[in-house]
Amino acid sequence: MRLYSVVLKDIFRRKNKLAIAILGVIVATSAIVAVVTTFSAATDSLYEESANFGANIIVRPQTESIPLIAGSTSMGSISTGENYIEQSEITRIYDIENNANLAVVAPRLYGVAESGEGNIIVMGVDLEQEKILKSWWNINGEWLSDPEGMQVLLGKDIATPLGLTTGSTLVLEKNGIIMDLEVKGIIESTGGEEDGYIVMPLLLSQKLFDKEGKVSSIEIRALCNDCPVSEMSRQIEEILPGVEARAMSQIVQSEMAMIEHTRTSAMAVSFITLLVSTLTVASTMLASVNEKIREIGIMRAIGANDRQVITMLFIEGAVIGMIGGGIGFSSGTLLSYSIAPLLNFAEPSPMWVLLPLVTGISVAVGLVASILPAKRALKIDPAEVLRSV
Repeated sequence: MRLYSVVLKDIFRRKNKLAIAILGVIVATSAIVAVVTTFSAATDSLYEESANFGANIIVRPQTESIPLIAGSTSMGSISTGENYIEQSEITRIYDIENNANLAVVAPRLYGVAESGEGNIIVMGVDLEQEKILKSWWNINGEWLSDPEGMQVLLGKDIATPLGLTTGSTLVLEKNGIIMDLEVKGIIESTGGEEDGYIVMPLLLSQKLFDKEGKVSSIEIRALCNDCPVSEMSRQIEEILPGVEARAMSQIVQSEMAMIEHTRTSAMAVSFITLLVSTLTVASTMLASVNEKIREIGIMRAIGANDRQVITMLFIEGAVIGMIGGGIGFSSGTLLSYSIAPLLNFAEPSPMWVLLPLVTGISVAVGLVASILPAKRALKIDPAEVLRSV
């Protein structure tokens, strides 16, 4: 009879005790899988939410502020340097080393125009890029669709005092240039700066302000699950001399640090559980060896050598680990489905890559736990067993 047949028959004969050992492995592996799966979902949720923050890199012309002082009195300051970025330079941003992480590159041109009711801030945008960047904007009406169309969106704080609604006509004037613009939509209040802006196509704003080919700033959203935003800012400043690229990822980094700290603590608890499960398996197998002293003694008496006895126990430990690891992966994944919603994380997906890893760890636990029972089995004296029969 082969060794594995002996082991399997022994497992089925003592299935209740071995079930306890397997349960210990299941608890430990479930904890590990649940922690890894849940916090992976948490990380994905955080980055998904960070995408709704908008840009995480702001590029502006590099200017210097010079203080004006008359005697001991401060008269404010003046800025020196170029106040605009050449629009033709924007494509060079796609040449940076981390260009694969660029999701949105949205140029803007700011200016002040007269509306008849006073001065109003106008923001010219690239329609396609801005729509992606500001995906959370709720608009009563329609998004602007024609890059050269005489159309605008109004912030809530502008539309209400001017008494404008969707379909109204807004007249803007700047430096003798007069534009009759159709209001295509009203941006619902966001609590941000856009509440007080008029949004129009970039090309149209450049004509209004006589700034053809120029933009005031560039807002960039980088996909940053693994990209260094600060490093990307440095690369942009290197490829576009005369601009200042500022990373805006401090909030995400702070939340990531908190999640990482919690994940580390949870993993520490999981590995302690794994250690306890190793001792549980070892204890159960040791008890099993003590119950099988007569059987092992007879096996050794009829010719079984040390290697065969050790192999038999290691097979038993590996089977316990393999069964416990497989069930633990399933139960840990199901557990993460219960935990993630309670923590307001996105629904996790099964991480199949963990299955071979967890199974390998569980088998290793079974093998390590078999060492002490194997030593005990090798100390059994066949002659003494036969005398007691």
